[in-house]
Amino acid sequence: MRITAAQRTLGTRLIMGGLVAAGSVVAVTAAAALPWPAVATPPPALEVTPVPAETILACDGPVLALGRTVEDAGGLSAAAPSRQTAGNDRGEQPASDALAQPAVAGEAAAARFVQKPDGREPVSVAAASSVRVDEDDLGGYSASACRPPQMESWIVGGDTETGSTGILLLANPGDVSATVQVTVYGVAGAVTPPGAEAVPIPPRTQVALPLAGLAGGESRPSLRVTATGAPVRASLQSSIVRTLEPGGIDTQSAVRPATVQVIPGLRVVTDADGAQGASSIARLLSESDTRATITVTKAGDGAEPARAPESVALTAGAPLDVDLGALDKGEYTVTVTSEAPLVAAVWHTTGFGAGSDYAWHTAAPPISDTTLVAVPDGDDASLNIANPAAQDVTVSVAGQGDDPQDVDIAAGDTVVIDVRDDKLYSIDPRGSAVHVSVGFANESALASVAVWPDAARPEPVTVYP
Repeated sequence: MRITAAQRTLGTRLIMGGLVAAGSVVAVTAAAALPWPAVATPPPALEVTPVPAETILACDGPVLALGRTVEDAGGLSAAAPSRQTAGNDRGEQPASDALAQPAVAGEAAAARFVQKPDGREPVSVAAASSVRVDEDDLGGYSASACRPPQMESWIVGGDTETGSTGILLLANPGDVSATVQVTVYGVAGAVTPPGAEAVPIPPRTQVALPLAGLAGGESRPSLRVTATGAPVRASLQSSIVRTLEPGGIDTQSAVRPATVQVIPGLRVVTDADGAQGASSIARLLSESDTRATITVTKAGDGAEPARAPESVALTAGAPLDVDLGALDKGEYTVTVTSEAPLVAAVWHTTGFGAGSDYAWHTAAPPISDTTLVAVPDGDDASLNIANPAAQDVTVSVAGQGDDPQDVDIAAGDTVVIDVRDDKLYSIDPRGSAVHVSVGFANESALASVAVWPDAARPEPVTVYP
């Protein structure tokens, strides 16, 4: 049979088509076996800085005494008024009024400061209070910062043993009612005591709760305060009497959980040789089983530890007290690091005899932007600025109305600057993260106030449309 040219052409096309088809199958099969490039489009995101709102600061108010009358052993009364130092970054006084304390006898109002922004521009405001007491059942000096309320607060400190008194202060400086749940951490872990599941805090009111009624029997309690409805400000006022002699008072602010806690401004004013027993104790708490490392450095010695760093095991929900031993005179920074978030504070006393005082030194969060600080009335005031970074930093410090002063801080070191009491100061870390506290220390007066970031400047928020 004779094959025509047309048939030959058709056969060639069929053969070529088959080869192409076979090649395509092989190519597709091979491509399927190879990893395909990942194609992902990140979700659109926009960083937005909210419009500044008014800043509300709540102060602790007067020192309270528990059970001064035989007829009312559990009654609270005002023992000594506090003095406030307040102002904004424009040299003006913010608006102020009082928070009621209906369950406290006497003149017991605590102060509230309100600062409105200037249009879309924030106005920084700072306030602090201090009080001195010299009575038969109370004696010492206390200072604390007036702070904005929060939805969650942690108190690391306090004692319920004989001679010790603690009063938990819960302030609602806003105009909406709040309800608070108090969780106590102790030897049994986290427990919510009866009656502490839902404590009502009316608007513009401060409620005082004796610590013994919340954590009775706990020698080293820590507290978590959770608010609903409106944020509250939590603090702990404590005092001690040793053999009928007042041994000091303190007002301790709340702290925030973090994996690194820096506590600057631990000032030792007595010789280590004269200390009767441990005078510095760190209290730590984590909600997870973890290990924490405690490092103590002396101001001016760089990052060189003043004692060997100590690693301790933390059981979830169980506070741990760690004796820091006797330290020589000087200013120290205590740094606690852990893989899991924890809260920390250091208790220190000037002595154990008549006329001594003590303070709970709380962790100071990092600040990197300009922050206004109120230094309340008190003796031997100082600013303690810790630089935990691996490089040197320069910080600008200026008293209100004074020229700025540049302060160089070596890597891992802390500097101590003498300041005037009852005055406002501005601290500009120039983008570096530093930790700051205001301290007062002599043999009869001891207090430490951690500095927090500027509450008037809202942090940027990432928005995903």
